[in-house]
Amino acid sequence: MKIEKERQKLNQLAEQYGLRHKAVLHQSLLLDKLINKYNKAKYAELQRKQPIA
Repeated sequence: MKIEKERQKLNQLAEQYGLRHKAVLHQSLLLDKLINKYNKAKYAELQRKQPIA
């Protein structure tokens, strides 16, 4: 899964550069965007499956 791949990359960058490095912060933002996109899609899917009433 792409999220897991990007999470691993974030962990590697954090180990290599420390948490405050710009590459780590950039990767963290990218991962956040992927997670938000996934959550939005999952929420929309759940809304479609719920009965109305």
